Formats: sequence, C-alpha cells, structure tokens
Amino acid sequence: MTALAGPRGSRLHVEPSGDAPLVWIDIAITGGAALDPIGIEGLHRHAALLARRGAGLRNRAAFDDALDGLGAALEISVGRDSVVLSGLALTRNLDALVELAADVLAQPRFDQDEHERLLRETPQVLDEVRDDDSALATRWFDYRCAPGHPYGRTALGTESSLARITREDAAALWRAEAVCDNLVLGIAGDVDVARAMAIAARLTERLPATGAPPPLALTREPAPPGRRLVVVDKAERTQAQLRFGHLGPRWGDPDTAALLVVEAAFGGMFSSRLMQEIRVKRGWSYGAGCAIRRSRGPHWIEMWMATAIDVAGPATALTLDLYADLAAKGVTADELDFARAYLVGAMPFHLATARQRMQLAVRDETFGLPVGFTAGLPGQLGTLTVEDVAGACRRNLRPDDVVTVAVTTAEVAAEGLAAAGAGPITVVAHDAY
Repeated sequence: MTALAGPRGSRLHVEPSGDAPLVWIDIAITGGAALDPIGIEGLHRHAALLARRGAGLRNRAAFDDALDGLGAALEISVGRDSVVLSGLALTRNLDALVELAADVLAQPRFDQDEHERLLRETPQVLDEVRDDDSALATRWFDYRCAPGHPYGRTALGTESSLARITREDAAALWRAEAVCDNLVLGIAGDVDVARAMAIAARLTERLPATGAPPPLALTREPAPPGRRLVVVDKAERTQAQLRFGHLGPRWGDPDTAALLVVEAAFGGMFSSRLMQEIRVKRGWSYGAGCAIRRSRGPHWIEMWMATAIDVAGPATALTLDLYADLAAKGVTADELDFARAYLVGAMPFHLATARQRMQLAVRDETFGLPVGFTAGLPGQLGTLTVEDVAGACRRNLRPDDVVTVAVTTAEVAAEGLAAAGAGPITVVAHDAY
C-alpha cells in the first residue's frame, strides 16, 4: 500500500495489482450522516443519492446508459463518518469512468424531478426497515443507546425529517463537503502510482481546494446511568429480536486490540461464551454475537440474538449476567489463546485482495488513524496478557448501564422481560421512529 498526499489537499491510497485488468476507485467524502442537521436526518443520504442521479450533461437515464456501455459500476454508500463513491471498470474503460465520477463530484445536476422521486422512494425504504424485525431492532437500539449522540440519529431519516429536505439544501451540502481537502481517495488494481496520481488529479481538478467543514466533535460523554429496557411493540410476533449494549470507545482507542479479543471470545466465534450458553447449551437462539462498532468516534459495544418470545426474558437475564462476569473478570487464558489464533488467522482474509487492502486504508484515514492501523492489529495481539484484557474490560464495559431493546409483542413478552433485571421498561410503537 502506498499512501500519498493527493492533489490539492486530498489524500490518496494506492494498491497496485496486475492480477486482472480491473481498477477499483473509492472516493470518501468525510463527514457522513452524523453531520446531518438536527431535525433534517437523512440529508446526507438524500444529497449523495441525488448527486449520483445525473451529472454533467447526462440526466439519470443517460448517466446509467453510459455506465452500462462501459460495463462499469459507480455506486454510493452513506455511513455515519463518510459518504463513499465507489467505482469499478475494466482498465481500458477507466478514463471514461473517471470522467463520470468527476462529474458526480463537481457537477451533479440535482434535477428537481429526481429530488421529488427520491423523496417518494425513501419512505418505502423506511417501511422495509420497519417490516424487518432485525433492522428495526438496530434502528431503535441506535436511537436509544446514547440519547443525543450523533451516531444515534438515523441516517435514513424519519417522516418528519424527510419532509424538511429541500433540493437546495442537498445541493448546498454537496458543494460544501465535496472539496479536495475533505476527500480520501483509494485506487486499487491494474494501475501504477503515476497513473493513480493522474486519476486523482482529474477527480479533483474542478473542485475547490479547501473549505471542508470542521469535523464533528465526537466525545465519550456517558449516557444516562442505569439499565434501561425498550420494548418495541409489534403485533403477532413469535420471536424477540434483542439488542444489548452501551456507548464504548472509538475504533483506534489504545484498548482496541484487547477489545478485539473480548469481541471474539465473548461473541465473535462459534466457541464464544454467548454462542455456547445461548445456542449450544439452551437452544434459545440460532446465533448470538457481539461487536465493537467501527467508527471515527466513540460508538457502541453491542450484543444481539433472536429468541422465541417465551424465552426472551431468561435469555436477557443470562446475557446480562454473562456480560457482568466478563466485565469483572475478563477472559480466561484459554479464551485469549483461542481468540488470538482466530484473529491472526482471519486477518489475511480481510487483506487478500488489492481492493480490500485499499478499502481498509481509506477507512483508517477517514477515522483519523495512522496508515496501516487495522492491518497491523494482529501484530499487537501477540503481546497481550490476560491482565491486559481484563484491564480493558474494566475500563470499557459497563454492565450496570446496558440498554436492552426488544422488538416483539409487548403484551406477550413484557412480563418475562420485566423479570430479567434489565431496568425500567418503556414500550414504544414499532413505527414511532
């Protein structure tokens, strides 16, 4: 991986590979949905999707036809820390793809009819989330885990926030953030460094060089203390989709390597404690896991499972007890050894292709981390001791402040959940957010 100062203040990561005549391009605009104005949640998503629906002299249909004619792809993804424009083309069609991507960055059309169409389509996506119990549990957990935290606000939006989005606001946001010193560029595949620099120059030459908005202040201010239980009421459920967790450290915190061991040993492998206790011994859920959310700022430590409705309460009680024991004692020596072997063995699968290596480098850059931070984590695992991991657990795990979200039928599940020791219950309608 070659990390370079890109043209006109941008940052560039290049991963050459001649394995196939293909080139991948990622253009990350730092900021993302966490920067949505309060009350206008969904604005970054709307602006990014709208920018892709026609640019330069091409309306949406002509733009899509041009990509199809090249056999190329150019897609938008919207995260909490960045908006990413990702492209793929055969080497012989790379220049044409770059021109299309440059048009999206510098000259999106923001056609009024596409703006209105997108506003009609987004509520349908919101309905799909509400129909999917797992996605709904994640939406509500994000919302209730740490009230007021920027990562807790929906990137998709709500009915009321979508109604406030204007075409002019979307265009203004894109112009403000699509500037050179706010871009992280990644290029991988059948290119050398010189050609990658030339591509980066073409992508940025029509953009303002400076003027990126200041980064969002993301601190680890504690959420309200104590356990809380939110039952998201949905009729005629036979299961409960469960989420548990609280605000944790940022990806890149000094405890990151130790917490990777915790993640793997507690809920990241089939042999992990959650899987063994919830699935193997009791058969309460097909799967159970936990994760440290990867983000630029402090984000959630989260656990999840889906149980039959009649065992939702006991599963919640057991999960909270297991988590409290983990926080107090850490992991065993055997768990540390097994998790370390698993993580070291798994990392090559995340670095197997030029595209994967480039994307990890771009993500680290958008998180404000040193080049190669994530790829270098396995090297930190070898020196970790049981006490190192225990110390990380004491510093970062807060079992007395866990927020539990259950998407289920309240009148059936509430009594069992109330007995789980998860804190006072709040019942909300599934479509209230």
